[in-house]
Amino acid sequence: MEIVLALANRGAQIVALVPDLSDQVVQVLVQLIQHTTGNELVYAEKCDITSPASIRQFHQTFVKGRTGTGMHAEPPRVDAVVFCHEYAHIGVWGRLGRSKAQRLEEEDQRRKNAYGTFFFSTLFLPFLLRSPLDRDVRFINLVNPMYAASVSQFEPKGVSSIAASSSSSVTELESERSLRSVLFARHFQRVLDALANSPVPPTNQDPTQVPMTAKKQSNIKFVTVCPGFGLEESIAPFLGATRDEAGVLPSRLGSFLYSLLYLLLFFIAKRPTATSQTPLYTLCVPHRSGARNPSTEPAPSPEPQSSSPTSNTSPKPKRPQEPVLNGGELYRECEVVQLPSERGKWLMEEESVGRAIWEWFEGGVKVWDEEEKERLGTTDATEGENHPSTTTETAQPEADVDSTLPGLKGKFKSS
Repeated sequence: MEIVLALANRGAQIVALVPDLSDQVVQVLVQLIQHTTGNELVYAEKCDITSPASIRQFHQTFVKGRTGTGMHAEPPRVDAVVFCHEYAHIGVWGRLGRSKAQRLEEEDQRRKNAYGTFFFSTLFLPFLLRSPLDRDVRFINLVNPMYAASVSQFEPKGVSSIAASSSSSVTELESERSLRSVLFARHFQRVLDALANSPVPPTNQDPTQVPMTAKKQSNIKFVTVCPGFGLEESIAPFLGATRDEAGVLPSRLGSFLYSLLYLLLFFIAKRPTATSQTPLYTLCVPHRSGARNPSTEPAPSPEPQSSSPTSNTSPKPKRPQEPVLNGGELYRECEVVQLPSERGKWLMEEESVGRAIWEWFEGGVKVWDEEEKERLGTTDATEGENHPSTTTETAQPEADVDSTLPGLKGKFKSS
């Protein structure tokens, strides 16, 4: 909420994705934000990040429904996609009591949140690749601050099944989930940079010679942001002091401890205003692709030295380096941080680790999609629909822009 308020105060156009548009709380919040900030370009649209069908429907409506001719038309402008759903802690401290059914439900939520990030990112990637090369586009994924605890024992392909993870502690599962998101962002940036450096065909003069070009960086950046230990996003859920959708407290004892230690936690943990600073920094800092690259700038010509003894020969102070957004990095406290130990560095730099995580996500998304289709009783899926990075637009029904996006028709300007 703090991120939305800060961006609305700056006049940004925001589309917040919510599972249910009919929720009165959502409607009231959107109206309050529009009224308090004076920004009418704040909207809420339906997209359940834990449902592949809902993500597909939003993708089709956003890409095809608004332009009318799908991917062949100039897409609406998107500058940033911020994933906030993976930041909140999932699971109650084991000492406060967790049944097996609760553990399985929590792990299912972790799995769906992670799959939703992967599916949404890869589904929108072809759409974003059509953006002009001089435009800064960024994916920002918020993760919990427990990633360091899983560095020493992390397995790229993750837990084989939900039942096998039920015996693990909440700390282990949350740290593994966070670290996997960090490494996924690293590999996603490798893919983006590889797409930006497609092979150059040989020249006509000499077919055996390929012109040498400087390695380019993609104008699309994917970064991970750790806002830190938030009082409402990390501490309260860990102690079971956050009510679920049914309004029930997961742990009465944990809620009592949270109330008892609230004054101490208030000064130790971060408030929402503090946790929003690093995400806002990554949203506002320029890209390296858009900033001046010192290696490509011409070297300044040496100034002629004066023979006068009274001349000032003291060196001029160097200009401070402009901060830029580095794709694939982990940001915390508004700066790039590294994973601890040599193994952490190896996990970040080893391409096979990122490839294994990518394959783990692909296989998981396929199973996740089939599970939802079985639950909904839909068996008429088109071929290739399960693959997250490809879509068949002709197999989808035409979207009614007036009914699905009542507040957005005509609001977006084409690039």
